[in-house]
Amino acid sequence: MNLTMSGLDCHRASLALREKLAFSRQQAEDLLKWLRKQPGVEGCVLLSTCNRTELYLCGEAETPWRLLCRGAGVPEETMEPYFITRCGRDAAAHLMEVACGLHSQILGEDQIVTQVRLAMELAREVQTAGPTLSALFRQAVTAGKRARTEVSVTHGSPSMGKRCLEILTEELGTLEGRRILVVGNGQMGRLAAQLLHQAGAQVSVTLRTYRHGESVVPAGCRAVAFEDRIAALEDMDALVSATSSPHYVLTAQQLQTVVHPPKVAVDLAVPRDIDPACKDRMRCYDTDSLGTGGPGSPEELAAMETIAREELERFLQWQRRQAAPDRPPRFPLFVDLTDKRVVLIGGGNIASRRIGTLRMFGCRITVVAPELSCRAEGLDWIPRPYRPGDLEGAFLAIAATADRQVNHQVWEEARRLGIPVSVADCEAECTFYFPAVCAGEDLIAGVVSSGKDHHKTARAAREIRRVLEELK
Repeated sequence: MNLTMSGLDCHRASLALREKLAFSRQQAEDLLKWLRKQPGVEGCVLLSTCNRTELYLCGEAETPWRLLCRGAGVPEETMEPYFITRCGRDAAAHLMEVACGLHSQILGEDQIVTQVRLAMELAREVQTAGPTLSALFRQAVTAGKRARTEVSVTHGSPSMGKRCLEILTEELGTLEGRRILVVGNGQMGRLAAQLLHQAGAQVSVTLRTYRHGESVVPAGCRAVAFEDRIAALEDMDALVSATSSPHYVLTAQQLQTVVHPPKVAVDLAVPRDIDPACKDRMRCYDTDSLGTGGPGSPEELAAMETIAREELERFLQWQRRQAAPDRPPRFPLFVDLTDKRVVLIGGGNIASRRIGTLRMFGCRITVVAPELSCRAEGLDWIPRPYRPGDLEGAFLAIAATADRQVNHQVWEEARRLGIPVSVADCEAECTFYFPAVCAGEDLIAGVVSSGKDHHKTARAAREIRRVLEELK
């Protein structure tokens, strides 16, 4: 796997350092185009958030952090101690964990998956991602979505917006009726404004421009022209700022013109929107001083780590399929499975789909798995992990666990016993492909690919099923 990444984050680098490598969308686009032209760079994706800047590269290029600093015009020697570089599987594993929120300042932060998705979309838009990074980031987005839906983080806040709400509540006592100005109408600004309004605050949101037909400000919030933001601060109880500006949107000099400034300000931007010197007149929080939502329980951490490992393995499966040597196509052989013993190792979603298909053909199905995600009626279910010897007497074998080592052991036993075997995560270990079965009146068709494009197989199967349904 010719994959390398370098990154710095809030756990290793201060906000002042991270600001040097924070990029607006246009800056990120320009940097990606420049990177793609550098020797040895076959693909690149930049993940730039308030907590981290990470560059992922494919190809035989220089170390990513050096290219990143060079492209941003930042002296390399000042930043080198703060970067971590990972290669191959380690780089892919790290992105899965990042997308799940395991490395966020707030465990399970619910915005990181969107940020990973937007990084991928920008790289694809400017045509710098390439197939490997596209597949990697696509799988990372899946990991992040699963973490959000399958793991409930009970300790603390799952987003910077909610942490902002907590801080303002602690500072002001209550938000009911409080006057709060939100500078910035991007994703983070809108989220903060919505949460503050729901908490009972009187929220004003700045606008730079108006675009007809677009949602301008969250419902219940008042619009203020961005140019009037300083005057609007008068008698406000709090300020929240979340723009993508490369410069301060509030300087200490500007704040001096406000007779009654806000008591507290929360700066959610990187680089910072609020001049640190403003702390002389109001209490200021930036992204590093917001604190965290806690380390999470062992169960929450374990659940997220499991999701990250599973989605990493799916990406590695994709990699193995791409690297598999071209072979002659498999001969479509239709066999009688009536009363034949088929042993299936695994009980997850893939195994369940295989079982559903096999039920059509009159075979005796034995499933070896600690858990089974489909109904067990009509099966011989052995509720434990696979053991050597489980394939004795089998006519066909199927390995469909989420564990590469177990699937490989099944393949080895099947090869030793001379039993045809289908291995879900390794095309090279399949002596037969499990087909997408298409059934019509007195007709059966099976569709397989070379093992490299399962989506194409699924599309073909849908079309064939449609044709079979129309035949009389």
